[in-house]
Amino acid sequence: MRSSPSSKSKSQAGCVSHPILFGEDRLPLAVSLGAATPAAVGSRELPVLMRAADTAMYEGKHTGRIVHARPDHAHTPTINGRRQGRPSTATPTTPTP
Repeated sequence: MRSSPSSKSKSQAGCVSHPILFGEDRLPLAVSLGAATPAAVGSRELPVLMRAADTAMYEGKHTGRIVHARPDHAHTPTINGRRQGRPSTATPTTPTP
């Protein structure tokens, strides 16, 4: 079940999404972050919390919404210890003789 973001978290997200001036240009600015708590994810293990926070962050990036970590984020498939789809997650190749 997805929890809806509070108005406080929406306003905090809005304060870091305004363009910034660089010389005479306005550059778009966006911040993505992930956070997971033991209560939200159902684990106190740091690797599990990190995976859940990372997955929630990328879901937010792809959907353009605030996403709170949830238990299913802790079970995202990994390749070589990294979230599937991230750079450097290709499966190892067998060297040719």
